[in-house]
Amino acid sequence: MRSFLRRSAARSLLVALATVGALVLPAAATPAHAAWGPAQPVTMQIRHYYPTGASVQLGWVEGTVQFDDGGSALRYNLTVCRQSSYMLPYLTINVNMYYAGGRKYSTFVTNVYPNYTGNATGQPCYSSTGTASGEFTSANFSNVEFLVYGSTFEGQSYVVKSQDRVLYNPY
Repeated sequence: MRSFLRRSAARSLLVALATVGALVLPAAATPAHAAWGPAQPVTMQIRHYYPTGASVQLGWVEGTVQFDDGGSALRYNLTVCRQSSYMLPYLTINVNMYYAGGRKYSTFVTNVYPNYTGNATGQPCYSSTGTASGEFTSANFSNVEFLVYGSTFEGQSYVVKSQDRVLYNPY
């Protein structure tokens, strides 16, 4: 009877130690958040060219982007201004953009609609201005693409134009 009690006590002790080990080890093995790298500047100008050779500026974007040194997160802080665009300019963010067979591929992350709260009076902005900032994670992305959209009319046709900027993840 004593050997049965000793074996039961030993099993209970082993189960308790295994449970405590399972709870403690994953917390100790969790990596700390990676550090943010240096801010990289981003500038984009949306322009529409008419068949006559004339052009019009539709929107402007200026700001910074930071990658984390773990290679899987990004932070952005952008100012967007409406120049001659009929719609308020907005952005699309994609990762891992590449071309294959003359066709563009990428993974969609999000659309960004700036918070338009001000009006600029100097160049390059002379209309509504807004800000857009945020962070996102994506497993080991090689690049990030920012696309800004604006619109105008060409004759009676409504035209949506875009400008993109691709930044490569240095980590």
